[in-house]
Amino acid sequence: MIRRLRNGDRRLARLREAARTDPRARAATFVVIAGLLTAAALLFAPPATVTYDVGAVADRAVRAPRSVAFVSTSLTDAEREKAAAAVQKQYATDPGVVVSASTHLAGAVTALGRVRNDAAQTRDQKLASAQRLAEVQLTAAVAQDVVDMTPPEWDQLAAGIDSALRTLYGQGIRAEQLDAVKADALKAIPAPWTDRQKRVGAELLRQNLHANVAPDQTATTLAQKDARDAVVPVQVQVAVGEVVVREGDVVSQLQVEKLRALGLANEGVDWRGAIGLLIWAGLIAGVLALFIERFATEAWLDDRKMILVILSLLAITAAGRALIPGHTVLVYFAPFAAIAMTLTVLVGGRTALATQIAGALHIGIMSGQVELVSYVLVPALLGMAAVRRATTAREFAIGAVAVAAGNVGVVLAFLLVGRTSDPLGIAQLAGGGLLSGLGSGLLAFAGMAILGHVFRIPTVFELRELGDPNHPLLRQLLLRTPGTYHHSLLVGNLAERAAEVIGADPLVARVGAYYHDIGKMRNPTAFIENQTGANPHDELDPLVSAGIVAAHIKDGLALADRYNLPAQIREMIPGHHGTSLVKYFFQLAQQRGQAPEERSYRYPGPRPRSKEAGIVMLADGTEASVRSLTEKNPETIRAMVDRIIDERVADGQLDECDLTFRDVQKIRDAFCELLLGVYHERIPYPEDRIARIKPAASG
Repeated sequence: MIRRLRNGDRRLARLREAARTDPRARAATFVVIAGLLTAAALLFAPPATVTYDVGAVADRAVRAPRSVAFVSTSLTDAEREKAAAAVQKQYATDPGVVVSASTHLAGAVTALGRVRNDAAQTRDQKLASAQRLAEVQLTAAVAQDVVDMTPPEWDQLAAGIDSALRTLYGQGIRAEQLDAVKADALKAIPAPWTDRQKRVGAELLRQNLHANVAPDQTATTLAQKDARDAVVPVQVQVAVGEVVVREGDVVSQLQVEKLRALGLANEGVDWRGAIGLLIWAGLIAGVLALFIERFATEAWLDDRKMILVILSLLAITAAGRALIPGHTVLVYFAPFAAIAMTLTVLVGGRTALATQIAGALHIGIMSGQVELVSYVLVPALLGMAAVRRATTAREFAIGAVAVAAGNVGVVLAFLLVGRTSDPLGIAQLAGGGLLSGLGSGLLAFAGMAILGHVFRIPTVFELRELGDPNHPLLRQLLLRTPGTYHHSLLVGNLAERAAEVIGADPLVARVGAYYHDIGKMRNPTAFIENQTGANPHDELDPLVSAGIVAAHIKDGLALADRYNLPAQIREMIPGHHGTSLVKYFFQLAQQRGQAPEERSYRYPGPRPRSKEAGIVMLADGTEASVRSLTEKNPETIRAMVDRIIDERVADGQLDECDLTFRDVQKIRDAFCELLLGVYHERIPYPEDRIARIKPAASG
C-alpha cells in the first residue's frame, strides 16, 4: 500500500514537472482543468428551473424572467391536424369496370336476341329459356316483356341500352352510391321508350351496374400532407413578468413549451446539449490559453496566477449559472467587473481582459442575450482602465464610478434600442447597475488584498511596505552594510526611472533594487563599499575571493525565504548578476599568471527573466562603475554607461527577459540623465578664512 502511494506521488510529481517545463503539457493541463470546471458550472442545473411534465400539478407559480418568442410545436401540430382532417377523401375511377359491364350487357342482349329469334321454340319455351340464361337473371314478368316485345322495340332497346349504361357510369359510382344509382336506373332510359322497353332496359342496367370509383389512399395522404405543409407555424409571445404557470395548474403542453423557451424547464440530462457545452467550454479554455501563452508570458509561466485565472473564470460562469435564466433583474446587481479589476492588479491587464471576455462568452451561451454579454464586458473594461496601476484606494473608487456609469450606459442603450417603456423596470435595472459598480469597486479592493496574500502575489500596498526604510530587513541593511544600503538606494532610483520610460513597473523595479544585495549582510567587509580599513581579499586567492563575492547571491536568497519576500522581488537577488563573470578577480588571476577557468568565476544565475530584473542588473552595474570613476563628467559617465550595458548585452545576460533594443536605448538615456544629476559639477567654494581681530590696547 505504501509503495503504491509512493508511486502515485512520483507520477503526480512528474506530471507537475511536465506542466511546468513542457509548453504543450502546460497548455493541455490548463485547457483540461479550466474546461472541465467551467463545463461543470455550465452543465449544473440553475436553481430557477422547475421539473414539470404535462399533466403534473404545479406546486408553485412561475413568472417569465424575460420576453421570448418561440414556435409552439403543440399549437402548430394541432393546426396541422385540423387542416389534414378537413381534406376530403380522394377517389380514383377504374375504367375497366365500365368496359367489363358494357361487354357483359352486350352478351346478355345477344343471348336474349337468340332466344327471341329461335323459331323452333314456342312462346312458353322461349319464356323458360330466357329465365335460364347465364348472362342475365330475369323474372317471369320481365322475360314475358322480352319475348312479347315487337322486333322494332327490341332493336331500339338493343341499340340504346349501352348508351344508357355509360350515362349512369359517367358521373362515377361509389360503393355507397350503388344502391341509389340502381334505384334511379329507369331515369337513364330514353323517355320515348314503351313501358315494357323501360322495364327490360332498367333490369338489364341494374344487373350490370357496379362501383367504378374507389378511395385513393395515396392521393388522400398527399393531399393531407399538402394541407399540413400549408399551415404557418404558430408563434407564441411570452412577455417579461407573465405568469407562465400558476400554482395548482395542471400543466399543459403549451406551458411546458413556454418553460423550455425561457430555459426554466429542467428535463433531466440533455446529452446533445451537454456535449455542446463541453465542446464550448474546451474551446473557450483553449483560446484563453493560447492568448495568455502568446501575449502574457509572465502570467502564463506563473502557476499561482494561472490558478487565479481559472478560479476567476469559474466564478463568472458559476455566478451566471446561478442567476440565469431565472433572475431577470438580480443578474444586473452582480459585480462582474470586480473579477477583471482584481485580475488587472494581480495578474495583468491582458490576462484580465482575455479572462473577462471568456466569462462574458459563457454568460452569452447561457442567456442567449447580447445585452448580458455587453453588461459583463463593457463596464469591466472601464474598471480595468481606472485601476491599471492601483497605487491608491482612490483609483478603486474611480473604478467603481466608471463601472457604474458603464453599467447604466449599457442598460439604457439596450432599453432605448428595444423601445422599452416600463419606468419601474428601467429604474430597477439602472439601480442594479449602480449597485453593481459600487460592489465591483469594493470587491476588487478587498479581492486584491485577500487574493494577493493567499496566492502570494505582491500588491502595490505590499510593495510599498517592503519599500519602507523601517522594514526590518532594510533596517538591518542600513546598520550592518551602510555602503551597500546607499548603493541600493541609488540603484533603486535608476531602476525606477528606467522602468518608467519603457513602461515596466517602477515600484517593482525600485523595491527589487532595495533588496538585490541583502546577501552582503552576512560578510559586509568582503565588499568594497563597506570596507573602512584593509581589504581582506588582498591575502586571498582570486578564486576564493570570487567565491566569497558570489556567495552573497545564495545568502540573499536565504534571507528572502526567511522574510517571505515576493517572487518578483526575490528574482532580483540572483538576477542582478545573472551568470556574468566576477570580472575583477578573473582578471587578477590572469595577472598573477594563473590560467583561470571562466566557468569557475561566474555567478550562479539565473539570468533575469522580467523587464524589471533586467533593469536592476543594468542599474547595479552602471551605478557601481560610474561611482568608481575618478573624473565624473558627461563624457565619462556616458561612456561608462554604454560600456556596462554593451557588456551585459554581448554576454547574453538579457536574452531571457523581454527588453528590446529600443528599451535598452531608453534605459541608457534615463541612466545618463539621472547620473548626471547626481554627479553634477559643483562650484569650488574657497576655504573659510577667519579674520583675526587684534585685541584692543589697554588703556
